[in-house]
Amino acid sequence: MRELDTIRDWCAFNARARRGYLETFARLPLKELTRERGASYPTLLKIMEHTLDADRIWIQKGSVGEEAAPYIELGPDPSLDEIRLYEDQVHAEMVRFLNGLTEGDLDRTFRVPKSGGFPNDLVLSVRDMLWHLVEEELQHRGELNALLWQFDVDPPIFDWIDWTNVPERSQPEARSHQARE
Repeated sequence: MRELDTIRDWCAFNARARRGYLETFARLPLKELTRERGASYPTLLKIMEHTLDADRIWIQKGSVGEEAAPYIELGPDPSLDEIRLYEDQVHAEMVRFLNGLTEGDLDRTFRVPKSGGFPNDLVLSVRDMLWHLVEEELQHRGELNALLWQFDVDPPIFDWIDWTNVPERSQPEARSHQARE
């Protein structure tokens, strides 16, 4: 399997897992979704928003000559419905971005100016950016798991082995170009 196909698989896997968390969130009282938890971001919804923001921002940085897609404006305390809509938009943009790439595009680099968390200018490859997004998602998914366990909620554990053994995923075109089940 080519690396780009593997990256597409991981991004589709992460999108499916995100939907599981949003389904879990839908069964929780609003006070649990918006309770300050002392984590990387204050609430469960803000952690999910941050994960989506990372995808959106990095895709925009890694896109060449393309105008950013319009997104809903999230307020300081977005609702679960707003986060769901945002996830749909970010996911569609990720699929569009990935489907526009060739294997050779993974080596393309772009400049990230010194800002926010970056003390120096960076030159980053599309490959490194995409693998960073996979890692970012996994990091925050683990954080969400730990926070859900703290108040006795089972997180929607969704693992790679289950994902790779879904029968319709055995077709090469499903692996490389389908983002949603």
